[in-house]
Amino acid sequence: MKMTIILKDYEVVACHGVNPEEKVNPQRFLFTVKVETEYALATSEDNLDDTVSYSAVKKVVKRVAEENSFDLIETLAQAVCKEVILSFPLAQKVSVKVKKPDAPMSGNFDYVGVKTSLEWTEIYLALGSNEGDRRAYLDLAVRMLEEDDNFKDVYESKRIETEAYGGVAKGEFVNSCVQAKTLYSPQELLAKIGEIERAGDRVRTVHWGDRTLDVDIIFFGDEVIGENNLCVPHPDMQNREFVLAPLFELCPNKVHPLLKKRVSELYFALTTKQK
Repeated sequence: MKMTIILKDYEVVACHGVNPEEKVNPQRFLFTVKVETEYALATSEDNLDDTVSYSAVKKVVKRVAEENSFDLIETLAQAVCKEVILSFPLAQKVSVKVKKPDAPMSGNFDYVGVKTSLEWTEIYLALGSNEGDRRAYLDLAVRMLEEDDNFKDVYESKRIETEAYGGVAKGEFVNSCVQAKTLYSPQELLAKIGEIERAGDRVRTVHWGDRTLDVDIIFFGDEVIGENNLCVPHPDMQNREFVLAPLFELCPNKVHPLLKKRVSELYFALTTKQK
């Protein structure tokens, strides 16, 4: 059951804008904030702790708007949106609309405004290393995920040692999978993965060759993505026991959005085939 908490057209007087006078002359901004929660326990228990407080949301909006001065209301809206979703653990999705009724421009208009949203998406990543201190590299990857506030609920599977896959790499791998929730878009997540791999001394020379750290996106929610630099779900995951085994531990009932089979079915099909 889902519940949406709404704060509509809450007025804050603050200094945001590109023009010099907007930096010193406060003007009105109207905020509409919608907070979606996954479960509405408050309706049955009548307990404020089981929902998101309207008053608390209002205070977050006021603080972000008054303690900052942004050139763009786009930046203001995004800052409020992120602060709200990070401030309330029950929040699954937050959308923010900012109206600027007194914008300094000619003509008759009601307001100028922007709207933005952020949502926690469940993701699954595959980690692997077969060079150097393999377990330390996986430790690094997990730590960088945990230290980034765009992730939460980061859980790593048990680590397994596997033979190299693909016929190019030679050294034995340590592999695992990570389950997490992220605020990143798919492309932003891909960029973050690149950052993590570079921090783990990854050098791309030979395709499928030995490597210090490899991080792949296996699932991004239930999305199907086919772009030049990103395919999700991972196109070869169903053939990789070193991916399916850790996934089976984390999410056996997760359904592959293209193959329409559960992770458990894919895992048992592959392991049965290999016998």
